[in-house]
Amino acid sequence: MRWKPIVLATSLFLGCTAVRQQTARPPAADDLHFHNLQVLPANIPREELLETMRRFKQAMGKDCGHCHVPNPPGSDPKYDFPNDAKREKQSARTMILMTRNINAQYVSKVQEALTTVTCWTCHRGSPQPDVVPSLPPDTR
Repeated sequence: MRWKPIVLATSLFLGCTAVRQQTARPPAADDLHFHNLQVLPANIPREELLETMRRFKQAMGKDCGHCHVPNPPGSDPKYDFPNDAKREKQSARTMILMTRNINAQYVSKVQEALTTVTCWTCHRGSPQPDVVPSLPPDTR
């Protein structure tokens, strides 16, 4: 009979330790969340993220493979979206931060501004914005 309290106490101790260890682990990543979002909100709704990516495609005149590393043929998904191996992806992040800054620090302070700066503002369907030609010499 003396061993029953010892077994009960040991079981309770081990059970509490197991529960504490389970809650101490970080949650495992699941497919319901996007991974490696650094400038877009981590909790962005799926449709909003897809629409944002569609706008990038349109503004740049390129497909997803311009910034995202492709998975092997026949894979699903077609691209390894969290992968940062392509420099174009880092450039896109830099440009997103730049347009946010321009809109917050400058455009928002102009009452007459009827729009904001977006990728389309400069790119207009091309990965490289057009270079504005030099003005002809003043002939006055």
